Amino acid sequence: MQPRPRHSPGARTTPAPRHRFLKRARLDELDVLVEVAESGSLSAAAKRLNVPKSTVGRAVRRIEEDLGVSLVRRMSKGPTLTESGRVLADMAAPHIAALRDAPAALGRGPSEAYGLLRITTLPDLATLVLAPLLPGFLARHPRVRPEMVLTRRTVDLVREGFDVGIRASITASLPSSALIAKRLGPNNIALYASTQYAARRELPKHPHDLREHDNVVFFPNDAAEYHLKGPKGFTKIKVPGRVSGDDFFFIREAVLAGLGIGAMPTFMATQDLAAGRLVRVLPEYQSALGAIYVIYPPAKPLPPKVTAFTTYVREHAPRLL
Repeated sequence: MQPRPRHSPGARTTPAPRHRFLKRARLDELDVLVEVAESGSLSAAAKRLNVPKSTVGRAVRRIEEDLGVSLVRRMSKGPTLTESGRVLADMAAPHIAALRDAPAALGRGPSEAYGLLRITTLPDLATLVLAPLLPGFLARHPRVRPEMVLTRRTVDLVREGFDVGIRASITASLPSSALIAKRLGPNNIALYASTQYAARRELPKHPHDLREHDNVVFFPNDAAEYHLKGPKGFTKIKVPGRVSGDDFFFIREAVLAGLGIGAMPTFMATQDLAAGRLVRVLPEYQSALGAIYVIYPPAKPLPPKVTAFTTYVREHAPRLL
């Protein structure tokens, strides 16, 4: 038998680490916390849930007591979620949504599309391509709830819990990965100027003439390097940037304002060309001949909501690209 270790009277013992966990499955309380995050306040959550505000406050306090952390910051303007509260709500939200859908799923056929559909894509594609398609998609699949996350970074669909991504490539194919990729249409980028700029400056006749013009470039520096494909192959040219930015909506607005010649996806210029606000510069040249893809993680069977969405965008997106 091992003797007990002796401690000197003044010695301190290191307390065992505290593991934070919910004492029981507080699904109702987590549902309330998610409502607080989505609605922006305890009062708004109480109205959405049709319960007294005190009920919402008690639900949040129970979780705080279990975890030993503060989820709500009490301020003069009203309670707001702390960073811990936002993190917990964000992590719980997709699971709460799935639990809400579970009872109704019992009455559905195995191929019916339903539930939260998390989609990530670029801001310009979301606004000009996906948003116009959503009314028709939702009319066909009313039980699907799309959630769009717009970003220019490359998202890890599996690790970050996304069902579908829409990505643009400046080459003919995407980098190799385990994801399934289906081509939606071309990602052609061309040069444009506003009609007011064209009225005061003679437009370039050759790519090298761009060096003598004001240019709105997509890079956060003072120059851009274009690889232009024309009648005689590719021309590589570095042009000075009078204005630069890292968002195509900004590039388009700067070009429309007459600040210079800029490159943008052709689908972003369609309406302004038709309305006479933009003109094509060097129309026989394009600066990228890539493609736009819908991508999703492989799964067997594929969730019906993913099948429904990818089928719909492959059918209807090409006309907008």
